[in-house]
Amino acid sequence: MKNLVGYLMIGLIKTLGYISLAGAQRLGRIVGRLMWMRRTRSREVARVNLDLCYPQLSDAERTQLLRDTLFQNGMTGAEMGPMWGYEPDKISGMIRQVHNEALFDRLLAEDKGLLLMVPHLGNWEIISTYAARKCSITAMYRPAKIRSFSDWMVRRREAVGAKMVPTTGGGVKRLFTGLMDKEVIGFLPDQEPRKKNGIFAPFMGIPTLTPVLPHQMIQKTGCNVIFAFSERLPDAQGFDIHFVAAEEGQYSTDPLEAATAMNRAIETCVSQCPAQYQWTYKRFKRRPDGARNPYRAAGVP
Repeated sequence: MKNLVGYLMIGLIKTLGYISLAGAQRLGRIVGRLMWMRRTRSREVARVNLDLCYPQLSDAERTQLLRDTLFQNGMTGAEMGPMWGYEPDKISGMIRQVHNEALFDRLLAEDKGLLLMVPHLGNWEIISTYAARKCSITAMYRPAKIRSFSDWMVRRREAVGAKMVPTTGGGVKRLFTGLMDKEVIGFLPDQEPRKKNGIFAPFMGIPTLTPVLPHQMIQKTGCNVIFAFSERLPDAQGFDIHFVAAEEGQYSTDPLEAATAMNRAIETCVSQCPAQYQWTYKRFKRRPDGARNPYRAAGVP
């Protein structure tokens, strides 16, 4: 039964791959509107996150940001068709500007290995398409629960030139080996890790369970670090890619200082287009010192 659901999901995404970017985004806005009009899990998770992260905004401002977030997240989902269905040249053709590209090129030229940190902002799938045109890149992914869909997802992501490794012991080992071999490693730094693999560091002023794997990779391999995100442009004009320099603290031997610097860099990225961040993700589920889960407290399943 699960595999049947997986094949149906694949069929839906393949169908979306035949429509234009503008068409996919129109569909995404419809999905976002439906999430906004009902008390959906996505809406309520995003509401909790925005209340926590933007207490300085008025209720009306946060409500508007919540609505915009759901529309943008809907577009991210609908864009899976173009991102996984178009040919790499067509995907690359959606990129309008690359901001701070010289920094990325300079770090590549240093040949030290490069850790490319890509938060869940805008449409992060297009980053690997861009990077694969310049270098060999390996990225970690979390396998989907449905095997048929997970395997197909990996094949589509690798079709743009990136190599994918799972979130397993062998996958982690491959990341270290890649950096030691002076490769580029893509990493999503804003996913909640298991408690034993994380440290509580501030993000948007909130103690947040933050992965320590980037710190371990940097310390063991001596690699460089850069952050990147894609910004969705209005009216289906495409995407801008932004590169953001890592703070000096990112290279600290102290894991808390490094995690704090990493979260500040993510904040810098998010500030560019906050509605395009994945606020629908339960980023603050695990709390320090036994504090109450904020989603459970708000009655969110």
